[in-house]
Amino acid sequence: MVPTEGIRDVSTWATRNPGAPIIPPHPSRQISDAQRASWAIACEQRAAKKSLLDKAVQEYLAQQTSQMEEIALKHNVTVEYLKGLVGGQTHYYSSRKVQRHNALLHAKALEVNADRPCGMKYSLKEIQQMVKDDERLQNLSQEEINEYIATLEEHRNTKTHGVRANNVAAARDVLATTDKIAKELNSLRDRTGIYATLLVTRGHINDSIQSTWTTTDNSVEFWEDVFGHQIADVARQYEQWACTQNQNLLERDSLGNLRKQITKAVSSGLEKITHKKHIIMNYHNYETAIVETYGVRLVGWPEGVKFTNPSMIGTVAEARKLRDALRSGSCFWKKLSKNELELFVTELNTRRAAGETVRKPRKKRSDAGVARKRKTPAGGKENVQPRKKAHLQKRSLPKSVERIFTSDEEDSEDA
Repeated sequence: MVPTEGIRDVSTWATRNPGAPIIPPHPSRQISDAQRASWAIACEQRAAKKSLLDKAVQEYLAQQTSQMEEIALKHNVTVEYLKGLVGGQTHYYSSRKVQRHNALLHAKALEVNADRPCGMKYSLKEIQQMVKDDERLQNLSQEEINEYIATLEEHRNTKTHGVRANNVAAARDVLATTDKIAKELNSLRDRTGIYATLLVTRGHINDSIQSTWTTTDNSVEFWEDVFGHQIADVARQYEQWACTQNQNLLERDSLGNLRKQITKAVSSGLEKITHKKHIIMNYHNYETAIVETYGVRLVGWPEGVKFTNPSMIGTVAEARKLRDALRSGSCFWKKLSKNELELFVTELNTRRAAGETVRKPRKKRSDAGVARKRKTPAGGKENVQPRKKAHLQKRSLPKSVERIFTSDEEDSEDA
């Protein structure tokens, strides 16, 4: 028996922090065998209903595709263009979407508070009453309501993504925001036990923003132990690097930079979900080389952006749309379940049996089959054979004699 006295339980974050307040977990339900059987029957019924729904949706999509082809042929447009017109608008919104009530409050506030000094502006409660009493605002057309909503959306977007008017305002914004982030990180540390490091620096030599850093617990030691530099030195080098970039928002979001960001986000996500280093994303044979081989799928590719290699995306708007989707998490890698993968492989085999080319062959070189001249060496001399690496020759050791005589044996023979 191993003695257990004096051994502290370190199996969970809560047990490693005795005395700290614990968030109570949800109590588990006691399930009887009858309930399990009933739920199993209900699960089968839901699966049957879902199968019928999927079949109906597939039939609808087939009819829709046929109708789109007819419309595209009739109006002399491509099917892809027509799909962009039909499916370009989503019908799912978050709960923080701008509503009519908020848009009218914003419009009334701009109207009554525009010329009033600070401290003398109307309160929200007063403005709400003004909106109720304004007959014109209560009898607006849908077009006018949409204009007010668009104005409020633009106002919110400016507050979130607009640039600061001067360096003082920018420095205050950075100070207040980083302080909030630091507090959130420390709170997250208390709840989950994470380690974190935050580095913030200015992006131009003329900015008055003070470079700062914050860590949780003893994360500072990581930089010294692993990289051999104090975090203050790392922050200083980070500042020097950032100032040498000398890029504004448009330059940071150039087409080349956006393509690099997309490529890195897709590749890193693929490596993370497959647990394979140096895996290469294959857009040309995506279904066979990625989905069928590794059982993962890239979900949420934005509408209106062609699924292709980022280097083939031709406009900044499309590249930014895809980059933002990858950054926000609406476009992400998903691990397919066993049933999903089997269904996908079955469909793929069906398409193969029907004669469809599922795996596209690699393109041949334009000069395939034609003898090509050897490139001229850097020195400019032609017909010079490259140096071969010297091969190491193994030295053959002299063979040993079959029998080695000792001094005692030699003396006995002489006698």
